Formats: sequence, C-alpha cells, structure tokens
Amino acid sequence: MSNTTLFLIAIAVILTAAVPVAMMLKDMLPGILERSSGLDQLENKIYVLHAEAQELQTRVNGLTQRRNQQTGDRSRLEGEIRKTEKLIADLGNQPPLFVHEVGDPQSSLTRFTAVVTQEKASATARASGDRSQVNPIWRHTNVAEVWAASLEEAKQMLDIAFPFKLGFNKTFQKAPRSPAMPQRQKVDAA
Repeated sequence: MSNTTLFLIAIAVILTAAVPVAMMLKDMLPGILERSSGLDQLENKIYVLHAEAQELQTRVNGLTQRRNQQTGDRSRLEGEIRKTEKLIADLGNQPPLFVHEVGDPQSSLTRFTAVVTQEKASATARASGDRSQVNPIWRHTNVAEVWAASLEEAKQMLDIAFPFKLGFNKTFQKAPRSPAMPQRQKVDAA
C-alpha cells in the first residue's frame, strides 16, 4: 500500500466519522448559539419595541389630527371675530337708536312699531330760536314698540305714553322693525 492509498483511506474514515458528527452539530449548534447569544431575548425586545413604536405612532397621528382640527377651528373663530369686530365698528359709527317699550310683551299680543319725535327737540325748533330744555335723547331716533291686541289699542296706548300736548309726534311703521337695527338703549316711556 502506498502512501497515497493510505492517505485516501484515512480521508474516507475521517469523512465517515465526520458526517455523523456534522449532523449532530447541525442539530445542536443553532440551539447552543441561540442560548449563548441571547437571540430569544433580542426577539422579545424587538417585539416590545415594535409594539411601543406602533402605539407612539397612533398617539402622534391622533395628536396631529387634533392639532389640524383645532387649527381649523381657530381659523374659523378668527374669521368670526373679525366679522364681529367689523359689525361693532359699523354700529359704533351709527347714531344711537332709543327704543321705548309700551305695554308688556306677551305671546297673545302683537308688537307694533312707531317712530316718536318731540317737536321742541327738532332741528326746526332750534333753528327758529326755541332753546327750551329738552332731554338729549329726543335729538336722536326714538322708536316705540307697543304691545297691544290691535292697531287701534296700540295708538291709544302710544297717545297716553307720548301725548300730543307735550309736542310728541308719532308715526306707525307698516313693516315690522328689522332685527339688525343700530344700538338699543332701553329708556322708560316719556
């Protein structure tokens, strides 16, 4: 037997013994490596971190949606504030309107509206030299809201509250008073 033959036989014996050892190592080695490297613990940590990341992303999405909604609400409210400020400025530039309420408002009664003026407070009386003492509200627009069952009853109530003898002129309006009238300042009748 030559050296070459012995060498080949030795290689064959080694391979025959190595195959079962390799098969055993193939089955045992991954388990040993997993235990020694802590791969199970790392996988568990990865799952926990992934769940936390998804929870954080859900919270971020909720907060982003809430922020966007609040930004829209803020823009809408700022627009309403600008409109209200403009209305206030417009109303501030208008002369005052004094509303006199005659009668008690009740659901069974109708509201009649009349413009009331006082002759001695008019511009013609002042232009003619009449300087009598007059309540300053009569130099502005005065409206009487009369609560009565009929127009005739409303005229009677208004004649009592603002008598012609004292220089009051009354003109009933055909259409009901519009809701967007200028400043209302409540004063007692007469």
